[in-house]
Amino acid sequence: MQSLPELAKLLEQPGKPFADWQPQHCGELPIQINEQGEWFYTGSKINRLAMVKLFASVLCKEQGAYYLKTPVEKIAITVCDAPFIVVDWCFEMTEQGQVLCCIDNLARTWLITPAQPIVVQDYQGQAVPYIQLPHGCSARVSRSVFYQWAEIAQADKQGYFIQSAGQRFYLNV
Repeated sequence: MQSLPELAKLLEQPGKPFADWQPQHCGELPIQINEQGEWFYTGSKINRLAMVKLFASVLCKEQGAYYLKTPVEKIAITVCDAPFIVVDWCFEMTEQGQVLCCIDNLARTWLITPAQPIVVQDYQGQAVPYIQLPHGCSARVSRSVFYQWAEIAQADKQGYFIQSAGQRFYLNV
C-alpha cells in the first residue's frame, strides 16, 4: 500500500505505468464527460480546472470502457465521445522537422507523431479527425481547428493530409 504523498508524486509523473497497475474494478462513479469535453459529477459541471486535470491524469480506456485508474482502484465513468477536444494548434520546428502541436481543452499539448497519430472516425454521421492519445484515450479535433487545417492541407492520390515529423496524417477516410 502506498502513502498519499507517494501516490500524489506518482500521479504527477507524465507517463503513468497504467499497464503495471492491476487494481480491482470498484464500480462506477457518476462522472460524465460530455461531447464538448466538459466534466460533470452527478449532473453538475466540474468547474475547477485543477480537479478536471487531476481526473484526466488517471483516465484510461480499456476494453471499450473509460476508467479513472490508480494503483489501488479502477472506477468506470461515462464518456459520450472523446474525453478531450483539440481547440488550438501550431507548428514547431524540431530535430525531426516540423511537428504539429495540438492543444486540448485542458491546455495540454500533444505532438502529432506515429505514436499519437491523427485518425478519422465517424462522429454523428461525419468523418472527423481525432488524435490517438496515450492509454486508449483520444481527442476529437474541433470544427474550427479542422477548418484551419483544411486551409493548409496538402493533397495526393490518397486525399488531404497534414505533414508532421516527416509523416503524412490524412484528414479524410
